Amino acid sequence: MPGFFTHYIAGQKVLEQLPQNIKDVILKRKSVYDLGLQGSDFFNYFGAPLKSDVSIHRMAMMLHERSVDEWMNLIYRYIDKQEDADKDIIVPYFYGYLVHYAVDCAVNPYILYRSGFITPNTPMPERFGIYRKRINNAIDQIMLKKHMNKEPKDINIDDMFWVTYAELLEICRMYPVNIKTIYGKDISREDVIKSYQDMNEKMKTRIKPGIMKPITAVFEKFSKEFTPGFFTKTVYEGFEDNIDFMNENHTQWLAPWDTRYTYTDSVDELFEKGIQNAVKLLTLVFDSYNDGETTSVQAIQAIGGNSFMTGIAWNAPLLLKFYDIIFKEEEEALKPKIEELLKNMD
Repeated sequence: MPGFFTHYIAGQKVLEQLPQNIKDVILKRKSVYDLGLQGSDFFNYFGAPLKSDVSIHRMAMMLHERSVDEWMNLIYRYIDKQEDADKDIIVPYFYGYLVHYAVDCAVNPYILYRSGFITPNTPMPERFGIYRKRINNAIDQIMLKKHMNKEPKDINIDDMFWVTYAELLEICRMYPVNIKTIYGKDISREDVIKSYQDMNEKMKTRIKPGIMKPITAVFEKFSKEFTPGFFTKTVYEGFEDNIDFMNENHTQWLAPWDTRYTYTDSVDELFEKGIQNAVKLLTLVFDSYNDGETTSVQAIQAIGGNSFMTGIAWNAPLLLKFYDIIFKEEEEALKPKIEELLKNMD
């Protein structure tokens, strides 16, 4: 979330606003920075859709939601201890990762509210995952057109994050140990590497699906109504013109966890907030890494531990209660089925 191209665009917007000394560090390894812009979303692509591994896919959500403060703290300190040659690779990657973090924290509460999520006694919760992917895809296409005047099919995916295998090895080296340390989960460096490689291949399929287009439609129909689907993303195939995905009409929406907090921000406004937060974070982290006035403690405190999903700091079960799904016609069509399921649950 909110989308592959949206994160790439955010990274370029942040780069434009950074001081020249930070730009110089990033531009030495620009493709590594661009890879970092995808955060931990790359785990979603592992083997999808036919050879998926749910345990690996769940790592994307785990890194978005749980112990974010510990994860960021560990990554920050891990990088700080590396030799200069390794730092030259990992620091730009971390800067990209921080951009992903800032944008997710800003935009995801809106997406959650508009797509729905599992709440107690909710029937057909599988549909929410599909809704979320469709919203992300629509926003992704709108942002790509608005900021780059392109459509997904016009993009050469390799131009956006192609790194050398040596760089990939160095980036992926930190994941298995740190995931084991923070979350107690096992993953091999080979599977981390495969997740990145699969992201490259699956993104090419998403923008030019070919035979995968009808297969994806069938898979998602099945996932939505029968089983929790872990297909990485829907293919890019346009979106409904009658739905205000970007909230340009400034329709009121709620924080999904508390009705006391209401907002009318558009996605563009939330996106800009994310960019400004990212610029501040990268500036502080750069200063701390280069013996400036910012201490490591201050940098870590500035990064914080906000959930990528909600933008607030928490590391315990959080009951999300409120949503208003943007796909009104689809929900209306499902209404009789949902009512029947609710009746059987009583």
